Amino acid sequence: MKWRWFSVISGVLFLCALLYGVGDLIANNAGFFTAPGAARRLGVYLSLSSAWTASDYPLPEVAPRDYLGDPALLRKDILLGIGHFDRWELLADPGPGGSQAEVIRVRVPGSFWRSPQNMEIRMTPMQYGLHVWAQSSSIARRPDLGANRNSILRLFHAIDNQIALHPPG
Repeated sequence: MKWRWFSVISGVLFLCALLYGVGDLIANNAGFFTAPGAARRLGVYLSLSSAWTASDYPLPEVAPRDYLGDPALLRKDILLGIGHFDRWELLADPGPGGSQAEVIRVRVPGSFWRSPQNMEIRMTPMQYGLHVWAQSSSIARRPDLGANRNSILRLFHAIDNQIALHPPG
């Protein structure tokens, strides 16, 4: 009788953990059926605690962005994009860098099941605009099931929306 209850409780806990994991992957827009495929994506989601926009990141949708227009107006749109998220906290903003690259640091808050993230947004002026890189890392340094990837994609989407509302000339 004692082992039966133990088995039932263990089974329920395993089922809850499985549902939690699947739910978190769905909430992070896992996109299993797009390139590079479900197995590779699952491997990334279960092993990485950070995401970055560079050619060595294993998922193709997380790539640096080029924004065309006046760099000062683009910088303002990027800050408005960050401000779109109520709970995101701007940690460091060195001000306009002119012809130099600048780094903005943001704290993305956690939730009940997800640890907070530190995000760095690097803006490098180019001839007709800005080249923007982002890196997001989980503070807990444990696999995040794609949360950092999702935060970067949400940031770029918010920046795109701000640019659509306020074209940078």
